[in-house]
Amino acid sequence: MSDILSWIRVEGPFLIAHRGFARDARENTPLAFEAALEAGADGVELDVRITADGVPVVHHDSSATTETGGEVSLETASWEEVSGTAFSEGGRRYRVPRLDRVLEDLTGRCLVNVEVKPVDRSRRNAAVAEVYRVAERVRPRESLLISSFDPALLEGFWRMDRALLLGYLFSDLDAFNHLDEHAVVDGLTALLPRHDLVDGKFMRRAAERGLQVHAWTADDPGEIARLVELGVTGVITNRADGGLGTLA
Repeated sequence: MSDILSWIRVEGPFLIAHRGFARDARENTPLAFEAALEAGADGVELDVRITADGVPVVHHDSSATTETGGEVSLETASWEEVSGTAFSEGGRRYRVPRLDRVLEDLTGRCLVNVEVKPVDRSRRNAAVAEVYRVAERVRPRESLLISSFDPALLEGFWRMDRALLLGYLFSDLDAFNHLDEHAVVDGLTALLPRHDLVDGKFMRRAAERGLQVHAWTADDPGEIARLVELGVTGVITNRADGGLGTLA
């Protein structure tokens, strides 16, 4: 097993393609993930929504525009409805993929950061169970990092399996400053701050907690170089090709 397939046995820095490589294909689709790996990324970041009947699908927004101009809510439609609909964006046609199919294609090939979007409290336990069921089949297991802006979701995964690698996403320091208010703080592997929040002080605070730092979403080569110099474990970027020289 190659060390590059482990978030925890090597230090990085890793270049992680944000929703794949959208320059070459529609984001959060198998073609975008393949394009990212062909460009040389160490891994991919993807977004997960849960359909009304509990199927985890890979899509960022809660709704998608159909090819006829209508809208489908991914969280109130069934998987049968979603899978039977062709969507459009920027003149391109696509279908929303299931998480299990995407992870089957990626397992053993790269690092994967699965961001689970927040769900209603009434659906939280079922969502955690379904994503966990799919994630359990990923090998090597330490190649998968599950992340979310919702600490309650992360706590659900932690209670499901203490061996999972979990990352807390946030876009302001207030969320980080109140991290100790959440029980999952003891189960985290990584912090995922917006890239401009990362400085020397932040890195020292993360190190004191023994946590990795994966910064999002940095596209400028100079900013990527700054983050690497600070010692981040991962840089999440829309430019799967643009940061490779910086990380070499």
